[in-house]
Amino acid sequence: MTLRRDLRPWLLLAGLWGVIALHLLPDQRPPAGTWGAVGALAFGPGLRVALAVVVGLVAVPPLSRRVAAGFGALVQKVRPWLDCVPTAAWVLMLLLAGWLLRSQVLYGDGPEMIGELEAGAWSNFKQPLDRLVNALVFRGLRAVVGADAGTSVALVSTLAGAAYWLAVARLGRRDWFGVPPAVVWFLAGTHGAMALLFGHVESYSLLLAATFWTLVLALESAFGEAPLWLAGLMLGIAVAVHLEAVWVAAALPVAWARRWWGRWGEPGAVMRAGREALVGAAVSLAPLALVMVGFAAFGKGLAGFSPATFGGGDDRLFVPLRHLATPYERFTMFSRDHFVAVGNELLLVAPIGLLLAVVGPLGRRADGRRTDAGTWVLLAAAVGAVVFAFVFNPDLMVFSPMGVLAEWDLFAFLAVPVTLLGAWWLRTAMDPGPTRDGIIVAAIATGIFHTLGFVLLNAGIAIDLP
Repeated sequence: MTLRRDLRPWLLLAGLWGVIALHLLPDQRPPAGTWGAVGALAFGPGLRVALAVVVGLVAVPPLSRRVAAGFGALVQKVRPWLDCVPTAAWVLMLLLAGWLLRSQVLYGDGPEMIGELEAGAWSNFKQPLDRLVNALVFRGLRAVVGADAGTSVALVSTLAGAAYWLAVARLGRRDWFGVPPAVVWFLAGTHGAMALLFGHVESYSLLLAATFWTLVLALESAFGEAPLWLAGLMLGIAVAVHLEAVWVAAALPVAWARRWWGRWGEPGAVMRAGREALVGAAVSLAPLALVMVGFAAFGKGLAGFSPATFGGGDDRLFVPLRHLATPYERFTMFSRDHFVAVGNELLLVAPIGLLLAVVGPLGRRADGRRTDAGTWVLLAAAVGAVVFAFVFNPDLMVFSPMGVLAEWDLFAFLAVPVTLLGAWWLRTAMDPGPTRDGIIVAAIATGIFHTLGFVLLNAGIAIDLP
């Protein structure tokens, strides 16, 4: 059922105010607090209230429309100067910010990863390419400047931002969203998973970038602007970076189906489509196959390569359905505690994208547009990623006083498909104009408030009003 168009902005406004309130009203301290808004703790009480009030006011429709109009006028004035700045310069500035505000907090497997690298490990089965890249960088930096493993991993995590922002730039150059490229940059850069690109010591920063590239190429393939095998290759690289990337694989068959939508009646279309699907599948398997061959060639062998080894301390991959069977399990699948944990994770890594993705489908544009190829590609990837976050058992919370927050980065990559899907709904379900521009400004302001706090918290920086 289509919601009346004039109600949707107010639903989005209520959702944005709700996100802001979660940074202001409840206890955000883990493990029992509303830790999805934990970044609020980086701001002292006075500054937190001031920022929440300002962002909340910006979300009010009349003000958001005025801010959007003013921002648009400013962009037009400085556009000639902005066009003179190459993309590489913007990326370098963002990398510098990532390094200066790099994380000082070790989550999850961070300490174990440092220990393994210091002990001479080259790779492992869970994140083979990620660990190999980190091992190579560590050994090189240690030989040249004597850097320790923690510093080298932080550098790799920060430099992963280059790949991420280049994918954002590629997407921004497309006219798919019907907004200026700067808006795409802001939407893609104001979710909680961005903390992975601020010197995060763990194995998920390269995964974030690889996921973004996979979806960009899948979208290009769905719209007939790139061959399917390119997206397949990028998916294969993403899975070789970290095996959990397999959960976004659903985007590729959807891209293939939409690519051939309405063309089945063409002579030889079935054969060409089948050949393209087989080539794409084969190419997607190549990177991981090469990794496995490399393991075997260097004597590591494949004896330890088993799905059970990905289940953590108890070798159990998934949250139990009814009964807790091991000390590593903290909740059953459909318990209140599990829904609270997953809700906090979604709040932490993709609050704005999730809000837009949920409300967007309730409407359609005046021209009747509601979905297109991009919608289905991103929806498939988002559903896969969120299902993974719901069913996988993050057992390292057993060893950490932070509780489930210790494993926030394990699920952080879901921010990419969820955020892109939310942004895509703006394109398909809302008419261009002041109302949509106001919603975009309000969403970006709320996202900055949320993400900046989490980055500062990880960097060990706490600020308040004088």
